[in-house]
Amino acid sequence: MTSPAATVAASSAHATADTTRTVHDEVVRTGLRGAAAELEAAGVAVPALAGKLLRPLVAYALVPPHRRGDLDERFWMGAWAVQMVHEASLLHDDILDDAVERRGAETLVARRGVGPALVLGDQYLTGSYRAAARVGSAAFLDAFIVAVERTVAGEVAQHRSAGRRLDPAEYEDAVVGKSGELFGAAACLGGACLGSPLAERVALGRALGSLYQRVDDLLDYCSAADTGKPPLQDYRQRKWTWVLDLAGVVSFDATEENVLAALFDGRDDGPSAARRALDDLRCRRDALLDRAAALVPGDRILARVLDSWLQAAARGVALQEAQRGGDRRPASGRGRPTPEAEVAELARAVGGPEAWPAWFGRHARTFRFAARLFPAPDAARVAGLYAWCRFSDDLVDEPHDDADPDRLAARVEAWRALTRAAYDGDATEVPLVDVVLGQAREARVDWRYPSAVLDGVAMDLSVRRYGTWADLEAYTFGVAGAVGGWMTQLFGLHDPDLLHRAHALGHGMQLTNILRDVGEDWRMGRLYLPATLMEAHGLRGTDLDEMVRGSVAVGEAWRAAMAELVGRADGYYDLAWPGIRALPQGFRRPVAVAAAAYHGIHREVEHNGFDNLTRRAHTSRSRKLVLGARGLWRARGGP
Repeated sequence: MTSPAATVAASSAHATADTTRTVHDEVVRTGLRGAAAELEAAGVAVPALAGKLLRPLVAYALVPPHRRGDLDERFWMGAWAVQMVHEASLLHDDILDDAVERRGAETLVARRGVGPALVLGDQYLTGSYRAAARVGSAAFLDAFIVAVERTVAGEVAQHRSAGRRLDPAEYEDAVVGKSGELFGAAACLGGACLGSPLAERVALGRALGSLYQRVDDLLDYCSAADTGKPPLQDYRQRKWTWVLDLAGVVSFDATEENVLAALFDGRDDGPSAARRALDDLRCRRDALLDRAAALVPGDRILARVLDSWLQAAARGVALQEAQRGGDRRPASGRGRPTPEAEVAELARAVGGPEAWPAWFGRHARTFRFAARLFPAPDAARVAGLYAWCRFSDDLVDEPHDDADPDRLAARVEAWRALTRAAYDGDATEVPLVDVVLGQAREARVDWRYPSAVLDGVAMDLSVRRYGTWADLEAYTFGVAGAVGGWMTQLFGLHDPDLLHRAHALGHGMQLTNILRDVGEDWRMGRLYLPATLMEAHGLRGTDLDEMVRGSVAVGEAWRAAMAELVGRADGYYDLAWPGIRALPQGFRRPVAVAAAAYHGIHREVEHNGFDNLTRRAHTSRSRKLVLGARGLWRARGGP
């Protein structure tokens, strides 16, 4: 059986506009489609592939990246089992709630009545056990049965507690039962299929479900947001959630308007309850990603999924605040904010300086490893610069409600305008630009650097192929070389030779990124290898398709092309080292460690036989320590 990842690699290799979320979502959908056909042939009622499929996506995210190609139909049967229970619970919820709308459409109970909705929900529930049994793992089946039982018990407990205020522990038990248990079953599925321990994965999945439910509970009070279901449903049904505690509501006697005012209206003594809710959600997300990184090193899907949950919450809060503010009401249709309002609120959701160091942990472990050597004030400035760059990149790479390239381009330009305003000294009330660009202005950082970064980000919206090395390096300067120049000037260094060598280090590091991620980028419809390099080694796009699918082994021509890419990157690192040795000590040490650790990825790619199409090079912590020590020695003039 061809793996879903290989199928998607072939079908999306020439896509013109994809995001990481879209690619992995398609892998999941392809896997589920194959399993659905087998279940239907066996007479099992299978739901349509509707909704976000979060539980199967989380199951996939918690499989180590280098093992995802090993997944077979057993995994997708388990993913269907979890999804079918979720779909059954939605049908039963709609019956209990007498709901008329779900996912933006009329519910089955509203269209056809209680009987058909109840029977279909029961069919999904009973069919889920047949799907779970096909996984062939007694451990998964046991975890799945427990999850279903506790999910049902959680729903019963929630309805019994209607009208009563819950203490935090009772609420946590309720949300883990209602949402966490199915996420727990999903989280352990990959472990069951690949022979890994399940207990830690189940616990992580339950915590993920708790976060998801908390986001959902907050969005229930964002009546200005189009969530696909009626707003304020929980309050009208007298269901207690954490949102009411934050707002200081103690019973269900308050009017809906008073509850919304308590949540969203500003306060003289600090942020609104909704803003404090967002801060709490961010802290929970960061803690979960730290736990996940220990179980699945190298995964990048889960961070994007959780960030999309937080973005949805931030957008909902922003829309509600805009509606209540009157003159701040979004100007574009159906409550959608303008690009300017949207990027400002998304940037506010990143938080202030205290939140930025966590971005290293989630997105750049090698840089975080090196950044610990900065003195505290300098480390804070570097974390801010990294957070700004990461946010800028995510404007086009993060999942969004619409992936229209024109809309994404408008976001980038709105972000450019906001960044420029802060650089010019205007107060924007967005800490990410007010602080970061304020520091840049004070240090006399040339505006061309932030502008070049945004130019590079924008290129990912339109450029999918590069003709020559010069074309590619226009891109690598924008997304990396300019960052090196910015950081150098941020530390008060303006010597032209130092800046030239800082640009070189950025070029080298970005070429290392390209070397490491060729397979992943190809699945997203992107190729950063110049056409001249491909042609020189007799390589075509069809060759990459076959090697990514695994139908053809990585050959000598590919190894030679990658060796040439390594050599070009090596040249940039060599050019950078004299500049690194000339830096002040507090700046020199972390830059040397980062350069050496990143350069060490080349050895891992070579160790994998230059297979960067089906494998992703990864340096262990112990290896980083060795590389870092070598970098420190070289920075002192050692060979």
